[in-house]
Amino acid sequence: MHIILNGPFNRLCQLDRCVHNASCKKSFWRTCLVDIKIDYLCENIPNQAGKVAIVTGGALGIGYYISKGLVSKSVHVFIGAKCKQTAMAAIDRIHEDFPNAKIDFIQLDLASLQSVKSFAEEFLSRDLPLHILINNAGIMMPPYEETVDGFESQFQVNFLSHFYLTQLLLAKLTQSGKDERWSRIVNVSSYMHRIGRPFITKLGQRAQTWFEYSSHKAYADSKLLIVAATLALHHQLRASGAPVSASAIHPGIVTSGLWRHLTWVHRKPISLLGKYIFLTPEKGAVTALFSALSPDLEGKSGCYYDKSANTIPASLTQDAQFQTEVWSKSLSLIDSCVQSSE
Repeated sequence: MHIILNGPFNRLCQLDRCVHNASCKKSFWRTCLVDIKIDYLCENIPNQAGKVAIVTGGALGIGYYISKGLVSKSVHVFIGAKCKQTAMAAIDRIHEDFPNAKIDFIQLDLASLQSVKSFAEEFLSRDLPLHILINNAGIMMPPYEETVDGFESQFQVNFLSHFYLTQLLLAKLTQSGKDERWSRIVNVSSYMHRIGRPFITKLGQRAQTWFEYSSHKAYADSKLLIVAATLALHHQLRASGAPVSASAIHPGIVTSGLWRHLTWVHRKPISLLGKYIFLTPEKGAVTALFSALSPDLEGKSGCYYDKSANTIPASLTQDAQFQTEVWSKSLSLIDSCVQSSE
């Protein structure tokens, strides 16, 4: 599958395809090495004028290039970000290349469910359609920290707040979709979801001692929950007949600020290796843009894209009972938190 984006973002990308093998070993090497063979070839993505998109974390890293890629196709983009100054600087940079771009900022702090609710209410008050929701923002392997709602930070920022945001905007996405042109939900996960093993009964619980917390496990678990909830949502959408697709993606291993929480012992070799085998943030944005814009994916849902290839996610995410448990537990945690704050 190929993708072309106009303007300065006109790197014509063709991902070197290989037959997918579900084994983790081969998938890992594909993750690390195949994308250094990206060829820049041409295939047009139609102009998307009239569409409206939300990109969480759309001012930094791959999020910035996702926003820029959408704008290059005439999509009206709303960036959800915590820092207004950073978001406005990103918007100014995009306007330098696309002076007529429709791109706005609404403040969003994913460490607060109240902020998520306020973001959704602010967007809905604009009385605009919503055709694309890209839940992109995230944090990776920070020291243990709790959000204002009392959840471990990666669990809430990466997963629970995006789950809540999707619930708040689902009616608008359904209303905006049409039989011949579905709305699309794209959830950014990671290859790391394959080693996640969250315990449903412990979701949302605080760590009582330092040895109860592993930043690596918390990250992997959050990314697995994203995929499982995406597949659960897919089944619900198909059962209801809603013109909305839901897919999860692994953007590739990308050089970005996400690595900042690792110790210098880990950061140093990663920074050296990254120059040769990791993706730039611009290339890392390709799979999200492919999932959000490609006409070849019209009407396709419940997929997990690993660098634009439809691949098989971890077996646990495909377990129907596990999906149901993730869904029910997430709703319960949100309901309890929202009710206690009212």
